[in-house]
Amino acid sequence: MWAYFVAITDPRRFYADQAPNHPITAVAFTPQAQALTLQVGNVLLLLAAIAVICCWTRHREIAFGYLVVVALADFGHIYASYCADPAYFWDVARWNGVMAGNVGVSAFLNVNRWLTVSGVFGDIKVDADAGHEKKSA
Repeated sequence: MWAYFVAITDPRRFYADQAPNHPITAVAFTPQAQALTLQVGNVLLLLAAIAVICCWTRHREIAFGYLVVVALADFGHIYASYCADPAYFWDVARWNGVMAGNVGVSAFLNVNRWLTVSGVFGDIKVDADAGHEKKSA
């Protein structure tokens, strides 16, 4: 939600914070860059809504599938941050809040997602009545 808010309220800052050691100029922040930044913000809001839906589902396979898919997506998210500037990626002391979220939080969530899928925190509960209408007598 916070990334959505920053992307929508200050797209130039959100865009620049992705690789802060490479300042942008007015020319570098093109209309295309603004459109993509706002679209990414919108996708982040969509993902937050999907996460809420999948976390509250009564169907084990939906929760399980969601965790696997976002765990795999975490790797792509971290790799995209690496590609922006490999030297900055490895210099943790220089990270800004966006980089800490893109890499640090993604890695933390990734580990927890795989641990949940593997059952370390217990089984993902199944609602026995999920998908079945209750019959009245």
